[in-house]
Amino acid sequence: MRRSRARGAVIAFAVLLAATGVDASAQARSAPAQPDATAGLLPSGYLSTSGSQIVDSTGKRVRIAAVALHGNSRLDQNTIVNQDSPLAGLNANLRAIRNAGFNTVTLAWSDASLHDGNAANYLAGLDAVVAAAKQNLLKVILNHHNDEGAAGNGNCLAQQGNGLWYDSGPGTNGTDGCGTPGTVTQASFLADWQQIATRYKGNSTVIGFDLDNEPLAYPGESTWGDGGVTDIHAMYTTVGNAVESIDPGVLVICEGPQNYGGSFAGAAGVKAPEGDLTAVAAHPVVLSGANAGRARVIYSVHEYPYSVAHIDPDSGPEAVQRYNAVWGYLVTQNIAPVWIGEAGAPMSSSDDTAWANTLTSYVNGKEGANGGPTFTGTSQGIGTTYYVWDTQGLGALNSDGTLNQPRYAVYSQWRTN
Repeated sequence: MRRSRARGAVIAFAVLLAATGVDASAQARSAPAQPDATAGLLPSGYLSTSGSQIVDSTGKRVRIAAVALHGNSRLDQNTIVNQDSPLAGLNANLRAIRNAGFNTVTLAWSDASLHDGNAANYLAGLDAVVAAAKQNLLKVILNHHNDEGAAGNGNCLAQQGNGLWYDSGPGTNGTDGCGTPGTVTQASFLADWQQIATRYKGNSTVIGFDLDNEPLAYPGESTWGDGGVTDIHAMYTTVGNAVESIDPGVLVICEGPQNYGGSFAGAAGVKAPEGDLTAVAAHPVVLSGANAGRARVIYSVHEYPYSVAHIDPDSGPEAVQRYNAVWGYLVTQNIAPVWIGEAGAPMSSSDDTAWANTLTSYVNGKEGANGGPTFTGTSQGIGTTYYVWDTQGLGALNSDGTLNQPRYAVYSQWRTN
């Protein structure tokens, strides 16, 4: 999103206590992450979809409860941020992630880092995270975060400014939109994803490929289903078929392009700052029959409060109405699963608390009376990703490596109905 992610936020315990009903004395104590018997690790093997549910190879319904790792989105960044501080080493971090109740980590990569003199070390960094995740019984979703590795001063780190998945050739001005000359064409973007798919072929620790982070739908940027050069629906189909042909079984994750000014559906008053999926009903991403059609495709949005992404309204009935129109209908109508690819808040204000309450209620199926999805029997709630596993801003950790309890009280509710 066009956002400034909060940094150095002050922790406000009392705000979340009112929302969660947790004992104040318990909240005031910060303790290292401990094994959680209620945490649902994902089964071995790949996943697929059945209607709006994600299922394992036996048809059991499962829920992705992920946390984002901060690293590998900058140029030549070989290790995740805070790998050695405050927790000692990659295995310690992944172990703590599992103990905190997560079952998946997301890991960003960039095209430029695959092609310079440091590429071998960069890829070894990705491999190390995948290996540590496997050792700790976690799954990994790889996310194409940007083209140029957020070169220079870190511009384009949150999202690529040109709103596209490539930055060179027809449809671009030859830059990434953040002042860096473009080097990634549509063809090289496809080839890079094929390289990633080949590298992890048959490794079911890697369960999904999030094909592009936070595309944008402003004029001249990503479109959906119009057949033009910037048609991201076409990209999702082409690249999805390519990676599935190499590594059958991985989930193909398609993010809705973000737009604070409107939506593809064009309905009055409908805006899609979290990612526009309003055109999916008319133009779903359908892979070839050999690649399982719709069975491997899931959709994704990013949900943040006003304090992070300046989304307004960010809570209450109006936010629920937006969820319904922009992406929730896919779940309610049993069209396809939606996964919240990023969500998080400083939890330092009453507005953050209201946002957390609304989103938690929605993903857990408690907004049926307001048109949201509901989940009964063995059906699982909407999968989520907490942003981010570090000690800064929205981070899940305190500076001493203990869990930030106000934030933990929120994301710990995103793995159970």
